[in-house]
Amino acid sequence: MKVCSAILGLLLVPCLTGGCGEAPTGGAAGTVKAEEKGWTVTDWSEWKQQDTGPEAKVSVVADLPETKPVEGRPPLSAEAQKAGVLVLERGEPFTVVRYEGKAPLLVDEYEISWDAMRVEGNDFFASLTFPVGSKEQCATFVTGGWGGWTTGISSIGHQFANENETSGSMEFATGRWYTFTLQVNTKCLRGLIDGKEQFKVGLKGKTIGMHPSEITKSMPLGFASYSTKGAIRNVRVRALKAGELVAPVEPE
Repeated sequence: MKVCSAILGLLLVPCLTGGCGEAPTGGAAGTVKAEEKGWTVTDWSEWKQQDTGPEAKVSVVADLPETKPVEGRPPLSAEAQKAGVLVLERGEPFTVVRYEGKAPLLVDEYEISWDAMRVEGNDFFASLTFPVGSKEQCATFVTGGWGGWTTGISSIGHQFANENETSGSMEFATGRWYTFTLQVNTKCLRGLIDGKEQFKVGLKGKTIGMHPSEITKSMPLGFASYSTKGAIRNVRVRALKAGELVAPVEPE
């Protein structure tokens, strides 16, 4: 598989015109909570469903309890509870939403995190497409692709997440929330799952791109599932501090 500094003190207003997308059903009027260092999604009305076929349905529910709960998980913030859960139904094969809000997107020196659950199916359930340096240059953090296990970035150096140096393998239990974190600048990408680093890769001299499929409809910022029902909540974006993300030293 295969976004610039932004003013972070803005309160995003509703964007109820669908443009080329359709707002998910079940959510209130769309806002994003402004915070000192970023923003938190407080509902899903600014994330628009993209046309990937009649089976690709999207909805918002108040909550989706775990069938395999994890002890000690911290409680959700009031903002995340207000937003509820975005559900991506099993598409044929893709279900895609794209952020179409009015705030400028961060494209450099930022972090985005989200909780996601595989509800049904055996492939990726909440993969994030994100910008690197500009809205035109994007990649995807794959969450359990290629049969359900593969994690990583599609693509780097014209290689997909199952081929490049970010590639990893992880068993995702159905009915369990996982926390994904992605840190981005034009020199480095770093990905974590439940706080554990999965990859940290330097980008010097490397080409960033998208998988040439319908997942490109999630550009420059959006989520997608593949033949799988997935759920997403607790989306948070913040600017990175100077020097917080440094590329690893590459061998001479």
